[in-house]
Amino acid sequence: MTSGSNKFSDVGSSGHNTKKQTRFYGARSLTSTVNQRTESRTPILKKRKAKMSLGTVYDRVFKPGPDCILYHYCSSATFLSILETGKMRFGDVNMMNDVSEWGYCYRLFESAANALLDLIPEKPALEGLNADFFDKVDDYLSPKQLYSHPVIACFSKEPDVLSQWRGYADDSRGWAIGFDGQAIAAMPVTMLNVVYDSEQQLAEVRNFLAAMYLLWREQGGEFRDVVGRDASLLASFLLAYKHPSFREEQEVRALHELRVDLTENGCQLIDEGGTADGVEVAGETVGFRAVGATIVPYVDIPLQRANGRTIREVWFGPSNPNGPGNALYPLSQHGHRAVALHRSASSYRV
Repeated sequence: MTSGSNKFSDVGSSGHNTKKQTRFYGARSLTSTVNQRTESRTPILKKRKAKMSLGTVYDRVFKPGPDCILYHYCSSATFLSILETGKMRFGDVNMMNDVSEWGYCYRLFESAANALLDLIPEKPALEGLNADFFDKVDDYLSPKQLYSHPVIACFSKEPDVLSQWRGYADDSRGWAIGFDGQAIAAMPVTMLNVVYDSEQQLAEVRNFLAAMYLLWREQGGEFRDVVGRDASLLASFLLAYKHPSFREEQEVRALHELRVDLTENGCQLIDEGGTADGVEVAGETVGFRAVGATIVPYVDIPLQRANGRTIREVWFGPSNPNGPGNALYPLSQHGHRAVALHRSASSYRV
């Protein structure tokens, strides 16, 4: 970004700017900060949202109800691994199906900033807003993954979507595990409800930036002290926005953050744990696996129970050759009983 004008341009091909060190909040504090911010509606939202009646990025936080089921499409190998280990794998967000995902998120920030600047002539409350404010926000966004590295597990609200079967469930030979939504939320994660509508995305990020600016101007003081945590959370919550072409996924993301430990002897990804079902838990070991020629970091996080269970349904893919017993036996052996079985209605076969 440049502060010489009211318009913005990308900071570079990678979207990263390392000019300053900025404090970030890792997995342990991310969950508690989200809870504080959303349950109290934060000073920003309490003072501004009621007046503006506008959505912001905090509306991306997903809080499942008691009837919520979230579906994880996977292969037979992954299905058995989840049952045997009792853990869900969280992978590097940079290695998801949309390889340009963070670039899309950063461009959304730029567009929202420019949209807000365009409103200045008709919004007297925005007087004084200029590129300097967005440079301060960018100090949290651009170097984000140099300090706090996001890993995610992906779920869908729908159990029988052909593109999901083909893309994530061994070309339809796999499964869609129907997890209790509250059980997933009880893990040390932040749940994000992905939105695909570009106009809604722009409005939510623009409104959030406006609320940050108004609060900062009203309270005065250091940017970091007044809205630094909100800027840090924005860097994480931008991951709730995806290109409209992915809308069929109807995705809910479980977000966890790893601390990037930089020392003179090297660098490491550290899982600091977090809050699981109201209890502080230690972190897990960060591992690495090869996906083709790419090395991908991951962490396996223990699943939780809600309403006495973790898994409520299991769906067989369109080309899944297994019979009911091949699902029920391992499910029962690993403590998952009274699980409803369903078979895809799709006629797709491989």
